[in-house]
Amino acid sequence: MKKILIYMTACMTMFSLAACMNNRDNATDNAKNDSVENVVHDDQKADNGMDNTDQTTNANLDVSEKTADRVEELDEVNGATVLVTDHKAYAAVDLKNGTKVNDDLKNKIEEKVKEADTSVEKVYVSEDPDFSTQMKDYADRIRGGEPVEGFFDEFSDAVRRVFPNA
Repeated sequence: MKKILIYMTACMTMFSLAACMNNRDNATDNAKNDSVENVVHDDQKADNGMDNTDQTTNANLDVSEKTADRVEELDEVNGATVLVTDHKAYAAVDLKNGTKVNDDLKNKIEEKVKEADTSVEKVYVSEDPDFSTQMKDYADRIRGGEPVEGFFDEFSDAVRRVFPNA
């Protein structure tokens, strides 16, 4: 009888320990840079301490009329649409008579953008007519009150096609 009781107790202990294995805490404490935290619970949430500043994933997108007006002050530029998200600005420019975007013009545009919006850290410039049309469409949709969440993935895809390293 004692052997059966010991055997049953051992089996019950093994089953309870095995059942709790999927709900364990694998958090890594790293006092220097808290960059890894892998906690597994019922909600299956993983937070790695990153804030997506290098990715265009936060659905916060603004039309910057003031910045576009500053870019349009340049002699080479007919028109501009500037959208800002996560300290990054995407400038779609229409250039005058065969002018091409070169490093000098990119630098001028970047200066104008950063003068107008001091929160911008990185500026991406494109003269691609399709991209310009898309940016104007996104700007119109934002001005019209359409929720950004509805087309943010579409915007992100367009940006990745034109600026693969963005």
